[in-house]
Amino acid sequence: MKALVLHKPGEIKLEEVADPAPDKGWVRIKVKRVGICGTDKAFYKGTYVPPKLPLIPGHEIAGIVDEAPGMEHLEGMKVTTEINVNCEKCWYCKHGMPTHCPYRETIGITIDGGMAEYVLTKPHLLHSIEGLSWGEGAFVEPLAAVVEMLEMQPLKPSDRVAILGIGTIGLLSAQLIRLITPNVVAIAREDSPKRKIAEKFVDVITVKEAREYAKSKTPEGQGFDYVVEATGSPNALNLALELVRPRGVIAAKSTHGAQVSFDYTLMVVKEVRIIGSRCGPFEKAIDLIRSGMIKVKPLITSTFKLDDGVEAFKKSFNRKEIKVQLTP
Repeated sequence: MKALVLHKPGEIKLEEVADPAPDKGWVRIKVKRVGICGTDKAFYKGTYVPPKLPLIPGHEIAGIVDEAPGMEHLEGMKVTTEINVNCEKCWYCKHGMPTHCPYRETIGITIDGGMAEYVLTKPHLLHSIEGLSWGEGAFVEPLAAVVEMLEMQPLKPSDRVAILGIGTIGLLSAQLIRLITPNVVAIAREDSPKRKIAEKFVDVITVKEAREYAKSKTPEGQGFDYVVEATGSPNALNLALELVRPRGVIAAKSTHGAQVSFDYTLMVVKEVRIIGSRCGPFEKAIDLIRSGMIKVKPLITSTFKLDDGVEAFKKSFNRKEIKVQLTP
Protein backbone atom coordinates (compact mmCIF):
# COMPACT_ATOMS: atom_id res chain seq x y z
CA MET A 1 0.00 0.00 0.00
CA LYS A 2 0.97 3.66 -0.26
CA ALA A 3 1.73 5.44 2.98
CA LEU A 4 3.28 8.66 4.26
CA VAL A 5 6.22 7.66 6.43
CA LEU A 6 7.87 10.07 8.86
CA HIS A 7 11.54 9.15 9.26
CA LYS A 8 12.72 12.14 11.26
CA PRO A 9 11.70 15.77 11.76
CA GLY A 10 11.27 17.44 8.39
CA GLU A 11 11.55 14.16 6.49
CA ILE A 12 8.27 12.56 5.45
CA LYS A 13 8.06 10.43 2.32
CA LEU A 14 5.40 8.69 0.26
CA GLU A 15 6.41 5.03 0.20
CA GLU A 16 5.18 1.58 -0.75
CA VAL A 17 4.88 -0.52 2.40
CA ALA A 18 3.33 -3.88 3.17
CA ASP A 19 -0.45 -3.97 3.58
CA PRO A 20 -1.25 -4.41 7.30
CA ALA A 21 -2.93 -7.75 8.01
CA PRO A 22 -5.28 -7.87 11.01
CA ASP A 23 -4.67 -10.62 13.54
CA LYS A 24 -7.57 -12.08 15.50
CA GLY A 25 -9.15 -9.34 17.60
CA TRP A 26 -8.15 -6.60 15.17
CA VAL A 27 -9.88 -5.07 12.15
CA ARG A 28 -8.62 -3.20 9.13
CA ILE A 29 -10.01 0.09 7.85
CA LYS A 30 -9.69 1.20 4.26
CA VAL A 31 -8.95 4.89 4.84
CA LYS A 32 -11.08 7.39 2.97
CA ARG A 33 -10.05 10.60 4.74
CA VAL A 34 -7.48 11.55 7.36
CA GLY A 35 -6.70 14.94 8.91
CA ILE A 36 -3.36 16.54 9.65
CA CYS A 37 -3.45 17.40 13.35
CA GLY A 38 -1.36 19.81 15.41
CA THR A 39 0.36 16.77 16.93
CA ASP A 40 1.32 15.51 13.45
CA LYS A 41 2.73 18.95 12.65
CA ALA A 42 4.72 18.94 15.91
CA PHE A 43 6.18 15.56 14.93
CA TYR A 44 7.15 17.01 11.56
CA LYS A 45 8.68 20.15 13.10
CA GLY A 46 10.56 18.10 15.71
CA THR A 47 9.17 19.89 18.77
CA TYR A 48 7.36 16.69 19.77
CA VAL A 49 9.33 13.51 19.11
CA PRO A 50 7.11 10.44 18.62
CA PRO A 51 8.01 7.30 20.56
CA LYS A 52 8.31 5.34 17.30
CA LEU A 53 10.25 6.23 14.15
CA PRO A 54 9.79 5.59 11.33
CA LEU A 55 6.06 6.17 11.77
CA ILE A 56 2.97 6.44 9.62
CA PRO A 57 1.21 9.37 11.35
CA GLY A 58 -2.49 10.25 11.31
CA HIS A 59 -5.18 9.69 13.91
CA GLU A 60 -8.16 11.70 12.57
CA ILE A 61 -9.52 8.85 10.48
CA ALA A 62 -12.64 8.00 8.48
CA GLY A 63 -13.06 4.91 6.34
CA ILE A 64 -14.67 1.54 5.72
CA VAL A 65 -14.01 -1.70 7.59
CA ASP A 66 -12.69 -3.97 4.86
CA GLU A 67 -11.33 -6.90 6.86
CA ALA A 68 -12.47 -8.22 10.25
CA PRO A 69 -11.41 -11.82 10.94
CA GLY A 70 -14.17 -13.62 12.85
CA MET A 71 -16.27 -10.44 12.91
CA GLU A 72 -17.38 -10.32 9.31
CA HIS A 73 -20.58 -8.49 10.30
CA LEU A 74 -18.43 -5.38 10.75
CA GLU A 75 -17.15 -5.43 7.19
CA GLY A 76 -18.54 -2.62 5.04
CA MET A 77 -19.27 -0.33 8.03
CA LYS A 78 -18.57 3.36 7.50
CA VAL A 79 -16.54 4.23 10.59
CA THR A 80 -14.13 6.35 12.50
CA THR A 81 -11.90 4.93 15.22
CA GLU A 82 -10.76 5.99 18.64
CA ILE A 83 -7.00 6.10 18.83
CA ASN A 84 -6.03 4.59 22.19
CA VAL A 85 -5.73 0.82 21.88
CA ASN A 86 -6.16 -0.04 25.54
CA CYS A 87 -5.70 -3.39 27.29
CA GLU A 88 -9.29 -3.49 28.74
CA LYS A 89 -7.93 -5.26 31.88
CA CYS A 90 -5.87 -2.85 33.99
CA TRP A 91 -6.99 -0.60 36.86
CA TYR A 92 -7.40 2.42 34.58
CA CYS A 93 -9.44 0.51 32.00
CA LYS A 94 -11.70 -0.90 34.71
CA HIS A 95 -12.18 2.53 36.32
CA GLY A 96 -13.39 4.35 33.23
CA MET A 97 -10.05 5.82 32.13
CA PRO A 98 -9.06 3.68 29.11
CA THR A 99 -7.26 6.59 27.45
CA HIS A 100 -4.80 6.47 30.38
CA CYS A 101 -4.18 2.72 30.19
CA PRO A 102 -0.43 2.39 30.83
CA TYR A 103 -0.25 -0.49 28.34
CA ARG A 104 -2.03 1.30 25.52
CA GLU A 105 -0.77 1.88 22.02
CA THR A 106 -1.88 5.05 20.25
CA ILE A 107 -2.75 5.02 16.56
CA GLY A 108 -0.58 7.43 14.61
CA ILE A 109 1.62 8.11 17.63
CA THR A 110 3.10 4.86 18.99
CA ILE A 111 1.83 2.60 16.20
CA ASP A 112 1.21 3.28 12.53
CA GLY A 113 -1.72 5.53 11.76
CA GLY A 114 -4.09 6.55 9.02
CA MET A 115 -1.95 8.43 6.49
CA ALA A 116 -2.04 5.30 4.38
CA GLU A 117 -4.45 3.24 2.35
CA TYR A 118 -5.18 0.97 5.34
CA VAL A 119 -4.92 1.16 9.12
CA LEU A 120 -5.47 -1.39 11.88
CA THR A 121 -7.61 -0.87 14.98
CA LYS A 122 -9.64 -2.81 17.55
CA PRO A 123 -13.37 -3.40 17.05
CA HIS A 124 -14.38 -1.84 20.38
CA LEU A 125 -12.87 1.45 19.19
CA LEU A 126 -15.06 1.70 16.07
CA HIS A 127 -17.94 4.17 15.74
CA SER A 128 -20.42 4.31 12.88
CA ILE A 129 -20.41 7.58 10.94
CA GLU A 130 -23.36 6.80 8.68
CA GLY A 131 -24.90 10.07 7.53
CA LEU A 132 -21.62 11.99 7.73
CA SER A 133 -19.35 12.87 4.85
CA TRP A 134 -15.79 11.53 4.90
CA GLY A 135 -14.51 14.97 5.81
CA GLU A 136 -16.93 15.21 8.71
CA GLY A 137 -16.05 11.70 9.85
CA ALA A 138 -12.38 12.65 10.08
CA PHE A 139 -13.39 15.54 12.38
CA VAL A 140 -14.93 13.34 15.07
CA GLU A 141 -11.66 12.76 16.93
CA PRO A 142 -10.71 16.45 17.39
CA LEU A 143 -14.28 17.43 18.26
CA ALA A 144 -14.42 14.64 20.85
CA ALA A 145 -11.29 16.14 22.42
CA VAL A 146 -13.09 19.48 22.75
CA VAL A 147 -16.16 17.79 24.26
CA GLU A 148 -13.81 16.18 26.80
CA MET A 149 -12.57 19.64 27.80
CA LEU A 150 -16.09 20.63 28.88
CA GLU A 151 -16.77 17.24 30.46
CA MET A 152 -13.70 17.68 32.69
CA GLN A 153 -14.44 21.33 33.47
CA PRO A 154 -18.07 22.29 32.72
CA LEU A 155 -19.18 25.82 31.93
CA LYS A 156 -22.05 27.83 33.36
CA PRO A 157 -24.34 29.90 31.09
CA SER A 158 -23.15 33.06 32.83
CA ASP A 159 -19.45 32.38 32.28
CA ARG A 160 -17.33 34.76 30.23
CA VAL A 161 -14.95 32.84 27.97
CA ALA A 162 -11.89 33.77 25.95
CA ILE A 163 -10.43 31.40 23.37
CA LEU A 164 -6.79 31.90 22.41
CA GLY A 165 -6.31 30.80 18.82
CA ILE A 166 -8.60 30.35 15.83
CA GLY A 167 -7.29 27.10 14.44
CA THR A 168 -9.18 23.81 14.44
CA ILE A 169 -9.45 23.36 18.22
CA GLY A 170 -10.18 27.04 18.81
CA LEU A 171 -13.07 27.12 16.33
CA LEU A 172 -14.52 23.81 17.47
CA SER A 173 -14.33 25.16 21.04
CA ALA A 174 -16.04 28.39 20.02
CA GLN A 175 -18.96 26.56 18.44
CA LEU A 176 -19.42 24.19 21.36
CA ILE A 177 -19.08 26.87 24.02
CA ARG A 178 -21.63 29.11 22.28
CA LEU A 179 -24.19 26.35 22.82
CA ILE A 180 -23.74 27.02 26.55
CA THR A 181 -22.97 30.73 26.89
CA PRO A 182 -23.14 33.70 24.51
CA ASN A 183 -20.32 35.44 26.37
CA VAL A 184 -17.41 34.14 24.29
CA VAL A 185 -14.71 35.82 22.22
CA ALA A 186 -11.76 34.43 20.29
CA ILE A 187 -8.39 36.14 20.35
CA ALA A 188 -6.16 36.26 17.29
CA ARG A 189 -3.67 38.48 15.54
CA GLU A 190 -5.19 41.41 13.70
CA ASP A 191 -3.67 40.19 10.43
CA SER A 192 -4.75 36.55 10.80
CA PRO A 193 -5.92 35.21 7.42
CA LYS A 194 -8.30 32.86 9.25
CA ARG A 195 -10.37 35.71 10.70
CA LYS A 196 -13.03 35.69 7.96
CA ILE A 197 -13.82 32.04 8.59
CA ALA A 198 -13.60 32.42 12.38
CA GLU A 199 -16.00 35.38 12.41
CA LYS A 200 -18.74 33.12 11.06
CA PHE A 201 -18.72 31.40 14.45
CA VAL A 202 -17.45 33.84 17.07
CA ASP A 203 -16.44 37.46 17.65
CA VAL A 204 -12.70 37.75 17.03
CA ILE A 205 -10.65 40.40 18.85
CA THR A 206 -6.97 41.24 19.26
CA VAL A 207 -4.90 40.78 22.41
CA LYS A 208 -5.13 44.53 23.09
CA GLU A 209 -8.91 44.43 22.71
CA ALA A 210 -9.07 41.36 24.96
CA ARG A 211 -7.30 43.27 27.74
CA GLU A 212 -9.76 46.14 27.34
CA TYR A 213 -12.68 43.68 27.29
CA ALA A 214 -11.47 42.09 30.52
CA LYS A 215 -11.19 45.48 32.24
CA SER A 216 -14.58 46.78 31.12
CA LYS A 217 -16.82 43.72 30.80
CA THR A 218 -15.79 41.32 33.56
CA PRO A 219 -16.53 41.67 37.30
CA GLU A 220 -14.20 44.28 38.80
CA GLY A 221 -12.18 44.09 35.59
CA GLN A 222 -10.39 40.98 36.86
CA GLY A 223 -10.66 38.74 33.81
CA PHE A 224 -12.46 35.89 32.12
CA ASP A 225 -13.97 32.96 34.02
CA TYR A 226 -12.64 30.45 31.51
CA VAL A 227 -9.77 30.73 29.02
CA VAL A 228 -9.13 28.10 26.34
CA GLU A 229 -5.48 27.98 25.27
CA ALA A 230 -5.53 26.54 21.74
CA THR A 231 -2.80 28.48 19.97
CA GLY A 232 -0.31 25.65 19.51
CA SER A 233 2.33 28.04 20.87
CA PRO A 234 4.42 27.46 24.02
CA ASN A 235 4.28 31.20 24.71
CA ALA A 236 0.52 31.53 25.11
CA LEU A 237 0.10 30.25 28.66
CA ASN A 238 1.32 33.53 30.16
CA LEU A 239 -1.32 35.43 28.19
CA ALA A 240 -3.95 32.99 29.41
CA LEU A 241 -2.78 33.58 33.00
CA GLU A 242 -3.02 37.33 32.49
CA LEU A 243 -6.56 37.17 31.09
CA VAL A 244 -8.13 34.66 33.47
CA ARG A 245 -9.76 35.90 36.68
CA PRO A 246 -8.74 34.80 40.18
CA ARG A 247 -9.97 31.22 40.73
CA GLY A 248 -10.74 30.97 37.04
CA VAL A 249 -9.95 28.09 34.71
CA ILE A 250 -7.46 27.69 31.90
CA ALA A 251 -8.28 24.79 29.57
CA ALA A 252 -4.97 23.69 28.05
CA LYS A 253 -5.45 22.25 24.56
CA SER A 254 -2.11 22.74 22.77
CA THR A 255 0.05 19.67 22.05
CA HIS A 256 3.10 21.39 20.59
CA GLY A 257 5.55 19.18 22.49
CA ALA A 258 7.66 22.12 23.68
CA GLN A 259 8.70 22.95 27.24
CA VAL A 260 6.74 25.91 28.62
CA SER A 261 7.89 28.73 30.89
CA PHE A 262 5.16 30.67 32.68
CA ASP A 263 4.55 32.85 35.71
CA TYR A 264 4.10 30.15 38.33
CA THR A 265 3.70 32.65 41.16
CA LEU A 266 0.86 34.44 39.35
CA MET A 267 -0.90 31.10 38.93
CA VAL A 268 -0.59 30.43 42.66
CA VAL A 269 -1.59 33.94 43.75
CA LYS A 270 -4.64 33.95 41.48
CA GLU A 271 -5.49 30.34 42.48
CA VAL A 272 -5.96 29.41 38.83
CA ARG A 273 -6.89 25.89 37.77
CA ILE A 274 -5.09 24.66 34.64
CA ILE A 275 -6.96 21.70 33.20
CA GLY A 276 -5.43 19.51 30.50
CA SER A 277 -7.69 17.33 28.36
CA ARG A 278 -7.46 15.21 25.23
CA CYS A 279 -9.30 12.20 23.76
CA GLY A 280 -13.03 12.35 24.44
CA PRO A 281 -16.47 10.79 23.80
CA PHE A 282 -16.89 9.95 20.12
CA GLU A 283 -20.64 9.35 20.16
CA LYS A 284 -21.35 12.82 21.54
CA ALA A 285 -19.10 14.34 18.88
CA ILE A 286 -20.83 12.36 16.13
CA ASP A 287 -24.25 13.49 17.36
CA LEU A 288 -23.13 17.13 17.41
CA ILE A 289 -21.93 16.95 13.80
CA ARG A 290 -24.86 14.87 12.58
CA SER A 291 -27.38 17.28 14.13
CA GLY A 292 -25.70 20.29 12.54
CA MET A 293 -25.05 21.88 15.93
CA ILE A 294 -21.33 21.85 15.15
CA LYS A 295 -20.27 22.67 11.59
CA VAL A 296 -16.93 21.29 10.49
CA LYS A 297 -17.03 21.49 6.69
CA PRO A 298 -16.11 25.22 6.67
CA LEU A 299 -12.97 24.35 8.64
CA ILE A 300 -11.63 22.04 5.91
CA THR A 301 -9.52 24.53 4.01
CA SER A 302 -7.53 22.12 1.80
CA THR A 303 -7.81 18.50 0.67
CA PHE A 304 -4.94 16.61 -0.95
CA LYS A 305 -4.51 13.17 -2.41
CA LEU A 306 -2.23 10.92 -0.38
CA ASP A 307 0.19 11.01 -3.32
CA ASP A 308 0.61 14.72 -2.60
CA GLY A 309 0.97 14.24 1.15
CA VAL A 310 4.43 15.81 1.40
CA GLU A 311 3.05 18.98 -0.17
CA ALA A 312 0.02 18.77 2.14
CA PHE A 313 2.24 18.75 5.23
CA LYS A 314 4.06 21.83 4.04
CA LYS A 315 0.75 23.53 3.20
CA SER A 316 -0.63 22.78 6.66
CA PHE A 317 1.84 25.30 8.14
CA ASN A 318 0.43 28.11 6.00
CA ARG A 319 -1.36 30.63 8.23
CA LYS A 320 -4.41 30.51 5.95
CA GLU A 321 -5.02 26.84 6.68
CA ILE A 322 -7.32 25.56 9.41
CA LYS A 323 -7.66 21.86 8.59
CA VAL A 324 -5.82 20.05 5.82
CA GLN A 325 -7.09 16.56 5.04
CA LEU A 326 -5.74 13.72 2.90
CA THR A 327 -7.69 11.36 0.67
CA PRO A 328 -5.90 8.04 0.08
